[in-house]
Amino acid sequence: MRFACLVLLPLAACASGPAARPAGEPVVDARYSGTVQKVMRVVRQGADVPGIKVLGKVGNLLGPHLRRNTETHQYVVRTPTGQIIAQSDNEFAVGDCVQVVPREQASGPAFRYDEADITRSERCSG
Repeated sequence: MRFACLVLLPLAACASGPAARPAGEPVVDARYSGTVQKVMRVVRQGADVPGIKVLGKVGNLLGPHLRRNTETHQYVVRTPTGQIIAQSDNEFAVGDCVQVVPREQASGPAFRYDEADITRSERCSG
């Protein structure tokens, strides 16, 4: 009897798992609403030129000069639970109310470029 209980207990635990959600749909609890506290311009490192590693030491010297680096914005956002940092090409000013929605597989409180979507919001308090 004990053996049967030990076998059926894990099966019952698995059956009561959370319902599946569509791929790419954010978890509602993972959204952060807050006020932009600081805006910084940062440089994102571009991808290496294909085949540059084949050149060895010469490629190591030339590689950084041939990359196409781009600028983006890094935001410090004050939320009711603390501060988070996220990067985005969207432009917001200090004091704007925004919502940060992490993408699947991303975890905060610091989000790299393309790990979270930042949009305007009306959900800020105070």
